[in-house]
Amino acid sequence: MTSAVRDLLSRLRPRDDHRPEEARLQVQVHRLLSLLGAGLVVGFAPLYAIAIPEAVDPLWARLIIAGLLLALFGASYRSARVRAVYVTCMWGVLYVIVGWFAVITTLNQFAGEYAVGLLLVYAVLAGTLAFGAESVRAVLAFLGYGGGLTGLGAFLEPRPETSPLILLASMGTVAVVETVLAQGWLWIRETVHEQEARLRGLTNSLPGVIFQFFVREDDTIGCHFVSEHAEDVLGVTADPDTFHERCMNCIPEPHRQEMERSINTAIDEQADWEFETPFERPDGERIWALGASTPEQREGETVFNGVILDITERKEAERRRRTYEELKESAEDGIVIADANGDIIDWNPGAEAMFGYEKAAIVGRPIETIMPDRHRAPHRRGMERVRETGRGRFLGETVELEGLHQEGHEVPVELALSSWEADRERFFGAIIRDITERKNAEQALREERDRFETLFESLPTPVVRCVAQDDGVFVTDANPAFEDTFGLATTEAVGAEINRMLVPEKEHDRARDFDRRVLEGGEVQAEVQRATAEGRREFQVQAIARRPDEGPPEIYAIYTDITERRQRERRLDAVFNHTYQFTGLMEPDGTMIEANDTALRFGGLDRADIVGTPIWETHWAQTSEDSKQRLREAVERAAEGEFVRYERPIQGGDEERIIDFSIRPVTDADGQVELLIPEARDITERKRREETLRAAKEEAEEASRLKSAVLANMSHELRTPLTSILGFAEAIADEASDDAGPVPRFASLIAKSGERLLRTFDNILNLSRLEAEQQNEPAEPVDVAATARSVADEVRDQAEADDIALRREEGNATLRTRAPADQVPIVLRHLLSNAITYTEAGGTVWLRVGRAGGDVVVEVEDTGIGMDPDEVPALFEPFRQASEGLDREYEGTGLGLAVVQRAVDRMGGTVDVATEEGEGTCVTVVLPGMEPANDAPSPGEG
Repeated sequence: MTSAVRDLLSRLRPRDDHRPEEARLQVQVHRLLSLLGAGLVVGFAPLYAIAIPEAVDPLWARLIIAGLLLALFGASYRSARVRAVYVTCMWGVLYVIVGWFAVITTLNQFAGEYAVGLLLVYAVLAGTLAFGAESVRAVLAFLGYGGGLTGLGAFLEPRPETSPLILLASMGTVAVVETVLAQGWLWIRETVHEQEARLRGLTNSLPGVIFQFFVREDDTIGCHFVSEHAEDVLGVTADPDTFHERCMNCIPEPHRQEMERSINTAIDEQADWEFETPFERPDGERIWALGASTPEQREGETVFNGVILDITERKEAERRRRTYEELKESAEDGIVIADANGDIIDWNPGAEAMFGYEKAAIVGRPIETIMPDRHRAPHRRGMERVRETGRGRFLGETVELEGLHQEGHEVPVELALSSWEADRERFFGAIIRDITERKNAEQALREERDRFETLFESLPTPVVRCVAQDDGVFVTDANPAFEDTFGLATTEAVGAEINRMLVPEKEHDRARDFDRRVLEGGEVQAEVQRATAEGRREFQVQAIARRPDEGPPEIYAIYTDITERRQRERRLDAVFNHTYQFTGLMEPDGTMIEANDTALRFGGLDRADIVGTPIWETHWAQTSEDSKQRLREAVERAAEGEFVRYERPIQGGDEERIIDFSIRPVTDADGQVELLIPEARDITERKRREETLRAAKEEAEEASRLKSAVLANMSHELRTPLTSILGFAEAIADEASDDAGPVPRFASLIAKSGERLLRTFDNILNLSRLEAEQQNEPAEPVDVAATARSVADEVRDQAEADDIALRREEGNATLRTRAPADQVPIVLRHLLSNAITYTEAGGTVWLRVGRAGGDVVVEVEDTGIGMDPDEVPALFEPFRQASEGLDREYEGTGLGLAVVQRAVDRMGGTVDVATEEGEGTCVTVVLPGMEPANDAPSPGEG
């Protein structure tokens, strides 16, 4: 029941008003009275109807009055303006009710029931009005109004059932009592207001937000009271009805959940509550809040009286203190704090590492402990000056001096001093940095600067130092190489604007942009063209900007002449990208770095398609998985340092072709492979030609085989009868040797013709075998000189018969070559036979054998008829002679030199003919020798 009443009263309380709490309470009470009044006005109608059936009491009047109360009640929820005048309007309705009841009492002749009702309404409504009145005058006016209406009714009614005097006396008594009660109520309320004001003033004078938080048995929560500081501290209005909800919404997750758990714990355990949380004010400011409260058990609810404090500054101080402690403990610099007497009171690990003293050993000792003797007296004077004046020579500044290590050696340090007062005590602080490394670096820098100056002067590359001004970059120094390269003396260059001095006017804008990038970026490298003593040349310029502490920015520029290198690169590019071969560069793992234009055009690719891609994944390699795998293996072999070459398919833009492919490793100075060069040549057409030639060769070989078969048959079919003919011719010649007739001459002619025919047939057979490469005799060492002597002896009779002198010239050494046993004799026999045939009687034929370098040289020279040199190439064709036709002067088949040429070719040698018509001929045969000659001169030397 209590819970239901509280819920009803809560619903009657205005929630969106910013009016004072008392005004909101008045609206809440009068809303309740409106509901009660409407119910009572209508509810008493049947009671009066039962008690006095004939009474004049129209129901419509009661419904109007009840409707008026309910209309006012409803309007107060919809309009803030109605709520502002609700109490006043309610008073008007009260005046209407008491007037209405006085009228119906009069109309019913002051019947006892109505007279009692009037007296009750008079008393109750006067009390209701007194609850909202600011003074007793409003109550007296209402009492007078009710009493006057009643007296007027009694005067107008001639036969009242109840004595008007008794009724008026009762009303007078009620008026006196109501006046006294109203006066007492107003005094009590004023007293409460004064006490509440004092309490509110006290709570509002306290720091933080004072609140009274309640939790009821039905788990309803809320606030009874919130001090005015809520808006100043938390940015939340001090409205008890919404304060808790608004505060919770300002607490970020997960702190909100933690806070709700802590509140529930305090409620369950009826224990003191305390919680720290970040709080995001509605204006966006983030603060830290501390809430604390103590529970108090009341009837039906638990009340927590507490305070919320802004502890942002405390949290910040704690954070700064933690930060200071962390910084102090982690800082590499030494942090030392001393009191007014100069005794150390704090000492961090950085100072311990710097001076060697542990904190426990140094705290309490004078700070002079870590100073060399020469600094202690000035230090004491400075401390005294600070204590007297609060000012010091080095306070707030950074100075460099020496500290004293526990082991006795000095430590160069950089010292920042400060002094402050706290709780009327003076403290000194020092941040000390060990600058040993910096000092060493400065010394090294000075030495480096000296070396740089020396290097600056001695560098073979032009180096210039400039300063950047608003109107350009001006030379301040240049090394001798700058003078030599650009043809400008240092005295001439210093002070000149470098771009106007070296850069063509049309390129000044680019040069100024280069200077700007140097100054903005600190370091820039670019390739430029500059005017030099030898004309325009190309340079790689590396410029570095330096900004000294004082003065304008400086630019140092180094010019490396790359004219020749760029020319080589252009030539290399012309070779690389203008060749018909496919060429590229790879990492040792097969990743493509570059490919020439020929390769890219063949595959219809861009460089972006292949750079960074393993070669076996490129478009070119997409032929078959076996081909890709073999390519991968070839790359691995090449990465080990092996030159790899083989034929493989390649995928072009629209067809697959065959290439002669190789991978060449490129090694560094240590022999490690650092690059791979893939190369390829399209041999598709060559392969097709080879295939055609292979088919033609097979066809020719078949024809040669058939020819050999024919020649073999001819050898049997012709040689046998020809041998018989020669035998019979010889027999006839022997029988007719004494006969003086023509028979001996005919026998001789038959024998000579048969021998000539036999030689012709042997030449044809030899030539055929040589051309068909059917000479299967294995090569073996052949003594050329001995063979020459043997062949010369064979043909000597022929030479003497023709009155030709045959002479041999040879050394004593064995001159050997590797050849089939019958090849050298065949060559010598044909050469000597030709020489004798084409030399006239009285002439001479020379046979010379010697060595030239590692080769064996055979010369056959004659004093014969010679020939036109232009006809020499045709001599080695079968059946060709210098004189041809039926009227030719010399007999022969024209096969001898063709046999010689084929035989010498098979032995790996060469044949050369030197001839002049009418002067004779010299045929030189060169054969590979088997050992160097040391005692055999070349032909013609002896």
